[in-house]
Amino acid sequence: MTRLTRAVVGSFPSFDDKDIENSILKIVNLQLKYGINIISDGEQRYDMIAYFAGTLPGLKSEGQNSYVTGKIKPPEDLTTFSKIKDFMFVKSFLAQNGKPNKIKLTITGPVTLGFSCGLNGLEESPYSTVKDFQLYTDVSTALKPIADEFQKIGALVQIDEPGLSAGYVNYKDFSKELFQWINEMTADLNPENTIMHICGRIPKRLFEIVLQFENIGTFSFAFDGMVEKDNINIISREILEDHGKKLGFGCISGVNQVLSDPETVKSNIIAAVEKIGVENIAFIHPDCGLRVLSPEKAEVVLNNMTEGVQLFENIT
Repeated sequence: MTRLTRAVVGSFPSFDDKDIENSILKIVNLQLKYGINIISDGEQRYDMIAYFAGTLPGLKSEGQNSYVTGKIKPPEDLTTFSKIKDFMFVKSFLAQNGKPNKIKLTITGPVTLGFSCGLNGLEESPYSTVKDFQLYTDVSTALKPIADEFQKIGALVQIDEPGLSAGYVNYKDFSKELFQWINEMTADLNPENTIMHICGRIPKRLFEIVLQFENIGTFSFAFDGMVEKDNINIISREILEDHGKKLGFGCISGVNQVLSDPETVKSNIIAAVEKIGVENIAFIHPDCGLRVLSPEKAEVVLNNMTEGVQLFENIT
């Protein structure tokens, strides 16, 4: 019987608005209930931008907005960073309960973070526009010690770059700079423990570019949503193996009006295995984070994914 590693992308809805640690525990236990091997703390404190805008000098987060206030620099002290605090909380809980699950920490990538903050304001910064390459160079430099610390404490590191597929910047025209930003940010990371997640539709040219990031060992894409179904057409066993990469396979969307049932999940996995081989799938996961869902629907996503994986495993 083939066994597939199960993961989540990162975010979950709040399971307890009054107590963050209690919410984290509920989310961890939910993942354990459904056999998730690579778990997340559920990203309960902030959204993917505010986590870092509240940590990096030169960025600021107020209410629903995050913006640039000056030259972006690495954090002076990571000991109080909430992501590390929550990781250690989850790690301790798993150890106390004899659970060997790996834990993943996410970093919002330089394109997504720089553009999102820059779009809200650059007036008091040294950057001219959101097209200023120095903005993204500085964000990459500032994020590097965070990525290094994440792997140092034993986390899998996932770089989230939805801004690439969303067209925040023209990756075709500055692929050289993009290589530099990502490769320097990940220079000291172990590729086996480093992931990049890009949701949405992945154009072939973008796929060809990101495969050349040196220290990203696994690329996590969505394959079940309406616009993401075509992503199956850009991947192949040959191109993954030629670049020494693995695939994180998004097998169920959490944002469709009609949630895919276990049989559809099984069919999606079969299609991926036929295309690239089961040995090239690092793990199975939902298409994207689950933050926008209710807690009840987030559990349905995990349930249907797990049942679909089990259906696949039972026929192999």
